[in-house]
Amino acid sequence: MTASAQPTTGAFAAYEPTLLPAGPIIVASDGSADSDAAFPMAQVLAARTNAQVRVLSVLQPYASSMYAYDLVPIPLETEAVTRATREAVIRTQLTRLMSAESKWPVVVHTGDPAHEIADYANRETARVVVAGRGRHGMLERVLAGETILRLLQFGDAPVLAVEPGLTHLPRRVVIATDFSEYSLYAARVALSLVAPDAMIHLVHVGPVIDETQDVLRERGTAAREHARTELSHMHEMLTRDELQFDEVLLSGHGAEELLRYANDTQAELIVSAAHGYGFVRRAVLGSTTTALVRGAACSVLCVPGSARTASTAFARRSAAVQTRTFVPGGVDAELSSFSERNHRRPCTVTVFRGDLGAQRVGHALSLVGATYDEHGKAVSLMFGASKLAGDHLTHRVDSVMEVDLSTDGRGRDAVLRIVHDGGYTLVELD
Repeated sequence: MTASAQPTTGAFAAYEPTLLPAGPIIVASDGSADSDAAFPMAQVLAARTNAQVRVLSVLQPYASSMYAYDLVPIPLETEAVTRATREAVIRTQLTRLMSAESKWPVVVHTGDPAHEIADYANRETARVVVAGRGRHGMLERVLAGETILRLLQFGDAPVLAVEPGLTHLPRRVVIATDFSEYSLYAARVALSLVAPDAMIHLVHVGPVIDETQDVLRERGTAAREHARTELSHMHEMLTRDELQFDEVLLSGHGAEELLRYANDTQAELIVSAAHGYGFVRRAVLGSTTTALVRGAACSVLCVPGSARTASTAFARRSAAVQTRTFVPGGVDAELSSFSERNHRRPCTVTVFRGDLGAQRVGHALSLVGATYDEHGKAVSLMFGASKLAGDHLTHRVDSVMEVDLSTDGRGRDAVLRIVHDGGYTLVELD
């Protein structure tokens, strides 16, 4: 490894800016009344976007336990007959709910519904997956919510869970934002799906700050001013001629405040980004997204972060940074210093590989530290509360070839890049 300083934008010149998904609208239906709400909403969305609509229904294979064996699928009738029966059910649902002109293609798959719908939507670059939230009971909403959450864990397509009775483009819309690239992307997706003259409430929920002391009061004032500036900036980036905007700054528990505000404003739609990419998102979604899907009294649009939003976020950060490559023999000392300067800073970790593309490890991870094993040529990244308490996540990068650190215009650490066999890993500091 040799020491050098150079701009880093060239490494990401090949990544296109974030584009909204432009594929078909996918209606997810099991043929029951619980999925009815998805159909009229898909129809108005198609008129709004000029997108095609396809109906996807997934059959779960019948499984039976056999002595000394695990559950195994046992076909009770031929797959062709089963698929034909389900397609007939969906066609009947279409006839019951839609005009005769709505001759949407119907696709029937067999397997786990969340996996099948997510895979199909990913392949088709679906503009949005539309699903019904069921009837107005809390139990039905929770059960439907679990299906939506699983779909968000596996897929990258936006998912719109429609509340019964919403048959027009949403006009009162609450968009939750934490000012990340992911929430900006979610907002842009939402604006492509709402009424052209909708009232948009941009809502940020900050923490409750103890202001009993002067220094704490000053920090609280500074935090609110920063949030107001960010809300105004986001408003400027999203503004449209006919849309109306309201910038709202709240404090408290994120999901509780968002749900309360949505109820107070009689919102028809609440929008949230589903942070993360890769195994962390697949393991568990953020608490705010989960609470909104389960508890909102209105329709919910959730937009997963993707590799495209990750590359865009980095491209924006890297416009004015300089890079210093660590010298041989000094990598561990450099990483130790890096860890001390950035302890507990939230960061995003993305792995880029030529054979697999971009894979997000996690978003908003609290940095504990980074170390280098000279003998094994490996970097270990630790995130969480404390490595001393043992409450942390470790990500190991093997076959390291180079490590460099980029700083922003203020001289703060911005991106740690670890070049390894087959690609590189980025630690982007928020």
